[in-house]
Amino acid sequence: MPQSPVDGRRTRAPGRDAGPMTVTLASPSSSATDPHRPVVSDDELLARVESLVPVAVRRQLWTLFLDADQVQLPMVVPLEGIPERPDRLAVERWGDALDEVVGEFGVAAVVFVLERPGPAVDSTSDVAWRDALTGLAAARRYAVRAVLTCTSGGVVAPRDARSATATSTASATATDDDDSCSRPQSSPSRLRVSEVLTVC
Repeated sequence: MPQSPVDGRRTRAPGRDAGPMTVTLASPSSSATDPHRPVVSDDELLARVESLVPVAVRRQLWTLFLDADQVQLPMVVPLEGIPERPDRLAVERWGDALDEVVGEFGVAAVVFVLERPGPAVDSTSDVAWRDALTGLAAARRYAVRAVLTCTSGGVVAPRDARSATATSTASATATDDDDSCSRPQSSPSRLRVSEVLTVC
């Protein structure tokens, strides 16, 4: 799998116009940015996500991937065109697409990060997206480890979301931009929600 020679940059695999991008985390100055360190606890996961998407710049959905040891895999997918309310068909098709990634890359769990500018307070839109995304694990081969929200004030994990995360993981196991931020730059070619219905 190709990786960028520059720390903190994401690159898309050759020949893919819309798919998982590889990501190389910055030099491991802390456990949050050490790509070989499992992200076991909620606090470790929150710190890892903050190192990748520190503050919200635009509305989009990020998908991160973890293996069976809870080590982050070197790819991440940003999905643009996220509406205020989740479209059931589009979300289910995205869930099916992720299920295909599981077998190819050894994914055990996914982490969703809903990036949206605004205050770090749950909105009805946040709750609707969290419910829709958490439910994707029910009939698929991966667990939904967490659904976090990246706001203008940083990344937040609502208390009820942490509880739902633990339940989801256990169940699956049983069966432009602010230059002052350290935000990694993604590929200029991004996948939009409208494209999920055609590429999946």
